[in-house]
Amino acid sequence: MNTFCIGLQAKLNPDVLEEYYSKMDEGDVLNIDRYGSRIDFQKEGIMLRNAGFVHIVQKKHSSGRGTYTVSAVKAAKRDMLLSVIVPLYNEESTAGILLEKLIDRKWTMPVEFILVESNSKDKTRKIAQSYENRDNVTLVLEDAPHGKGNAVLNGIKHAGGTVIAIQDGDLEYDVDDYDKLLQPIIDRKTLFVLGSRYRKDNWHMRKFSGIGNMIADYLNVGQVLLTWLLNTACGCKLTDPFTMYKIFDRDCMYGINFTGGNFGLDWELVIRFIRKGYVPIELPISYKARSFEEGKHIALFATPIEGIKALIRSRFIADVYDYGDE
Repeated sequence: MNTFCIGLQAKLNPDVLEEYYSKMDEGDVLNIDRYGSRIDFQKEGIMLRNAGFVHIVQKKHSSGRGTYTVSAVKAAKRDMLLSVIVPLYNEESTAGILLEKLIDRKWTMPVEFILVESNSKDKTRKIAQSYENRDNVTLVLEDAPHGKGNAVLNGIKHAGGTVIAIQDGDLEYDVDDYDKLLQPIIDRKTLFVLGSRYRKDNWHMRKFSGIGNMIADYLNVGQVLLTWLLNTACGCKLTDPFTMYKIFDRDCMYGINFTGGNFGLDWELVIRFIRKGYVPIELPISYKARSFEEGKHIALFATPIEGIKALIRSRFIADVYDYGDE
């Protein structure tokens, strides 16, 4: 393994990176030195991924001179492949409909589906197993449920894609929104996209009938307050960080040891990526909330408490990089 360096004064552009890539061997390391005031990790991360580099990290020098090094590793160039991770648990009424919509739609890029079934109490496992022999489908069967977040991380371990998308097993989201969510990543304008359910003129995204509408109001107000909390802690202006639709380049995960859990991963992914330097693009999506009677899985009090704990851990306790597995 050899190490190549780009100095503080050198200009960085796609042509320069292509030149370095062409003279490096696979596994060689490229270090880019930068002054703190001149660093744009997101822009440089996109350029490095376009050029074929992976394992992109940013390290602050201990000299106290305000300099950083962006480090990356040369990898073999690959065509984009989307891995859609579908955690399934007690989704008998919607799993089959959703999977048909996902698998049968016309995708704008090559795609594979990783179904993670967590030993449901209903017929969800049987439904998932009926897709086991379909093209581009990998079925992962868990012995017991360990939370949505852990199921997603388990699915990613079985995924071969360069781009990761998370898809719930219900029908609250419209799968046709994938096209516009994927386009900025296909065009290499960003490495991280969120599909936002929030509208300034309609912040109450959940509406249930009867007495359930009081619960919907509680969830809507909680969404606003928790979004403010995350934005304040992270210094950003996101509208819907807790959306299911999180689509990102796989290399965004490099260097992070994710905790997983249940719904805490929704917070953890966003916070840890922002801390690395990857601030997401948000695009509007369609959303039709289901009620608890229809099978909604979140807990009214335990879920936000789990999220706040994930915020404290991911923002204030964990280092930016702890070099866990992808």
